[in-house]
Amino acid sequence: MTPAYAQSPQKATWLWNTQLIVNSTASILSFAASQNVTLIYLQVNADLDANVYQHFIAAASAQGITVQALDGAPSWALDSRRHELQATLDWITTYQQGASADEKFSGIHIDIEPYLLPEWRTDQLTVIAGWQHSVESVVQAAHSLHIPASADIPFWLHTLLTADESATLSSWMMQQYDSITIMAYRDSASGILDVAEAQLAEGDAVGTPVYVGVETNPTSEGNTITFYEEGAAYLNNQLARVTKQAGKHDSFAGIAVHDYAGWSTLVSK
Repeated sequence: MTPAYAQSPQKATWLWNTQLIVNSTASILSFAASQNVTLIYLQVNADLDANVYQHFIAAASAQGITVQALDGAPSWALDSRRHELQATLDWITTYQQGASADEKFSGIHIDIEPYLLPEWRTDQLTVIAGWQHSVESVVQAAHSLHIPASADIPFWLHTLLTADESATLSSWMMQQYDSITIMAYRDSASGILDVAEAQLAEGDAVGTPVYVGVETNPTSEGNTITFYEEGAAYLNNQLARVTKQAGKHDSFAGIAVHDYAGWSTLVSK
């Protein structure tokens, strides 16, 4: 499936605190418009009524913004926890079946990150195999709904192989998903491009759109990871440079800023 994405670079953001769409839809979409956001990864929360999602997605659609269903957990890579992933996929399927055209999610976006599991250190090969099974489940569910599937991956995933050692893990992911977002979390254009380059090149090779993700939240991983200290003006300057230089790659689909909460706080400082 070829995802419907604009030829000009898009701008995306993650919205993890789904509760915000209950009362803050107008402010979220106003911010999105001010930052030229065209895609929102919205975490699904089964505790919210479907009509809350319907209202938000319809309002976003009217503004030319697409909304993808976001969820994930490191444990979803384990075969023993596949039922947790399946529960989310089942919820999305039920939601889509009850929503009108302008209220439907435009895709499924998954963030699994199994390298945070203790099992990653003790039995990495089994975890990788399980991760691949999870990806296949996501893609099958999305395509049965006639929507694209996408995911976040770390910038170093090209250094690992699939369970059968037939390809790099990132290249394999790109051949399953309809687009990929690289978590290229650095606080300068040169740093972002350095860590994103290998996977942008892989995206070129397999024909998969690749978004370059950046961080705006405070982190304990070091000041070079996030734009939190530098502020919005510097962020915009560096993202313009990334967009210009990454544009040499046919795979470059745009920028994804993590996340709405951190980004909007940065802009309001």
